[in-house]
Amino acid sequence: MIQKNYLHLLWRVPCMLVWIIAMPILFFLVKATGQPLHREFPHFFHRGVQFIFGLQVSFSGDNVGISPTLYVSNHISYIDIFVLGGIRAYYIAKSEVANWPILGSLARFQNTLFFERNTGKARDQLMVMQTHLLEGNSLILFPEGTSTNGTHVKPFKSSLFEAVNTNGGERIAIQSVTVAYISQGGRPMNQAALDHYAWYGTMPFGSHFLSLFSLKKVAVKVHFHPVCYLDEFESRKQCALHCEQQVSEKLAQFIS
Repeated sequence: MIQKNYLHLLWRVPCMLVWIIAMPILFFLVKATGQPLHREFPHFFHRGVQFIFGLQVSFSGDNVGISPTLYVSNHISYIDIFVLGGIRAYYIAKSEVANWPILGSLARFQNTLFFERNTGKARDQLMVMQTHLLEGNSLILFPEGTSTNGTHVKPFKSSLFEAVNTNGGERIAIQSVTVAYISQGGRPMNQAALDHYAWYGTMPFGSHFLSLFSLKKVAVKVHFHPVCYLDEFESRKQCALHCEQQVSEKLAQFIS
């Protein structure tokens, strides 16, 4: 059974409103002064959101921090963005996210790359990704192409893995990441409880997002798998499958 505390609403809602208004303003003020500190603001923002929503995130494995790196992660919810916010990287999101209330503005603040689900634009999207990577910017990709209920991993689509193929140029690291929502108040979550965090299928966004303000603290685990490179595999599909299996096996271990 999901644990709620409606008293959380009294402080979480105003804190979130202040946070999402104040942080972008401070970001642009600091950026205008030419101080490099502005680059840390998106990550600081995500840590604040973790605190407000009671997301107790623990990490395992080794985030080697190679620049650039293509991080590939399973996708359970829009909350994953806050969970992974400590990674120095740009997100890749579907174009619809840009128009979402609140989250769309926050995604732009994070310098998210918005891609349409259009195979005709795949080449242009790959070029945008590769340009960012070759400029030394790491990227976070959710290669399932959609979110899940948090108990399994869908097949990783391999098409955007091609962005790390520099045709004999710089080798770009690929690092798989597993995200798992484990327990609330020390109690393992069943699917009904997990659905307060996982966002998938036809779930309405508004009510799901608002319910987060009354939930008690939740334990989230993030695991970094060993780095690999595209040229270590016969094809990008084999590389994607390798990353998918790493993530799937760790998720099963986390929730067992």
